[in-house]
Amino acid sequence: MRLISGTRGASVLACGLGAAVGCLVVGIGAGGSPPVRAGPKPAAAKQPVYKSPTCVALSPDGKFAYVTNHTADTLAVIDTAARKVIAGIPVGRGPTGLAAGPDGRLVYVANTGDHTVSVIDVKARKAVATIPCGYEPTGLVLSPDGKHLYTANYISDDVSVIGTAARKETGRIKVGHAPTYLAVTPDGKHLLVNNSLSHEPATNPKLTAHISVIDTAAGKVIAEKRSPGTMLLGMGITVTADGKFALAVHSRPNFNITPSQLNQGWVHTNALSIIPLAPADAKVATVLLDNVGGGVANPHGVAVSKDGRLLYVSHRGTHQISIVDLPKLLYLLQPGRTPPATPPHVNLGFLWQTGDVVRRVSSGGLGPNGIAVSPADGALYVTNYFSDQVAVLDPATGKVRTRISLGGPKEMTQVRRGEFLFHDADHCFQKWVSCTSCHPGVRADGVNWDLLNDGMTNPKNAKSLVGSDRTPPSMALGVRAKMEVAVEKGFKFIQFITPKPGEVETVSAFLRSVPFIPSPFHRTEDGRLDEQATRGQAVFKKAGCAGCHPAPLYTDLGMYDVGTFVARDYPESKPFDTPTLREMYRTAPYLHDGRAATLKEVVTTFNASDGHGKTSNLSKNDIDDLVAFLMTL
Repeated sequence: MRLISGTRGASVLACGLGAAVGCLVVGIGAGGSPPVRAGPKPAAAKQPVYKSPTCVALSPDGKFAYVTNHTADTLAVIDTAARKVIAGIPVGRGPTGLAAGPDGRLVYVANTGDHTVSVIDVKARKAVATIPCGYEPTGLVLSPDGKHLYTANYISDDVSVIGTAARKETGRIKVGHAPTYLAVTPDGKHLLVNNSLSHEPATNPKLTAHISVIDTAAGKVIAEKRSPGTMLLGMGITVTADGKFALAVHSRPNFNITPSQLNQGWVHTNALSIIPLAPADAKVATVLLDNVGGGVANPHGVAVSKDGRLLYVSHRGTHQISIVDLPKLLYLLQPGRTPPATPPHVNLGFLWQTGDVVRRVSSGGLGPNGIAVSPADGALYVTNYFSDQVAVLDPATGKVRTRISLGGPKEMTQVRRGEFLFHDADHCFQKWVSCTSCHPGVRADGVNWDLLNDGMTNPKNAKSLVGSDRTPPSMALGVRAKMEVAVEKGFKFIQFITPKPGEVETVSAFLRSVPFIPSPFHRTEDGRLDEQATRGQAVFKKAGCAGCHPAPLYTDLGMYDVGTFVARDYPESKPFDTPTLREMYRTAPYLHDGRAATLKEVVTTFNASDGHGKTSNLSKNDIDDLVAFLMTL
């Protein structure tokens, strides 16, 4: 059986909500399993432990700031008056989102690597409980009364509802694909969830993610809010104090055109969506945070000023904060004020037309993710992931008041430098995109791109980069002999720059360091396959899948014509690279053009001729068992 798989990303760096909005960094340095290699694995040199601050929250009185150190597996406690770290409390693996309790005693931390929430007694400076939840929890939010905690579970595509008194999960609510962050209305009646990816096949030219609106009393989704244009890589989301609007950031990829240039948002723009919360059928308005002269790649965290007049947005790719005047923005969005020919979601000059609606300031460091406003003095706290510090900014001017070190290593190793370059858009032409704009968390965005690697008008689904050093060649047609060549050409033909000496190898060193993340699906408590997946493993062999997809990488590195080409691709059939099946559970959609939204469609709808595995004669139960096994890889 041979699957031509496109991929959808799993890890992203986001909170403020932050890298996971005050974050999301799923799978990079999150304590996953070591990389699977085709040959003997050399002894690895001990790597320094970076803090990688992601999310940030303030105590109710503003005396303390709490920060999740994603790659150090700790919660930092900062004395805001002394401007220093006073404690580092061990939590689970890969901490990302967090929420501070209303009484100032408890802090909740989402552990992406453990699928748990740590309950921290900050006075005792220790974890007092660990609560299992959905897979890869990222964003957290408490209900206004503090009785319920909600987690956005990136991999299980749901929201966990946790009772804070009993400290146990009481239910799960299915939402969109790859939810990152969430926000609750002041009355606690509605929960809004920002989903980062689409459930749709990549062949849909209008595919998009959306924002799920949940009725908390009924425990179900009551609306799906979409932007006027495409919305993907949704990260931070917040609700205004009056409960009238939700504000969310995301990317607007222009994947239906050939990326032959970057000028004026040709390939990517970066957006803010304003979601009216009443009436129920109110339309979403979207504005671009970029301008005609360049972009502000990878918006992540969002927060509203203490007086409700300013919106702050962190831009991980350009190391900046956008400060938006909310009353002026809402005035400009009033019906009739914008000519129909220039709607805000495609108008790069919309926020800049009056000169005083938005401005940009430095984040005070590298890789800003989480942002939060102090309830005491309104100061803005920003986690700078690659600087291992928290910057404190003046809420009115945006000037840096101070920088608080979290104690990480002073110098970047080659791998850390490569991670930085992968997430940095400053070196891109006009700062429109970083590598993560199409490969969030080193995986992929789940859409088709018509790259110039193999001609025009033949788009293909983006692929995950995890394991690409061990599965040459690169690209669906194998047009790049190895990963390093693909990295170099990515800089030249996607970011439109010539990489500096050593940068290709530096980014490649980072990519080689990223492990496959073990699947949580169809596993027993001790990590073995469950009964259904065990049966599916036998079907995998019976159907001939193992011939082209042998363990441990589940690829024979060959090129095959499996009959999946279509007329727009080429004048005649061509062989495709055999992808690894590792991380199939997180890399939908599938096949070279992403036509299959699910694994079941791969082995049924799009394999009628048994071109990639003899599956046409399998029973329904066999198909279900086979899919269960594939979900464990």
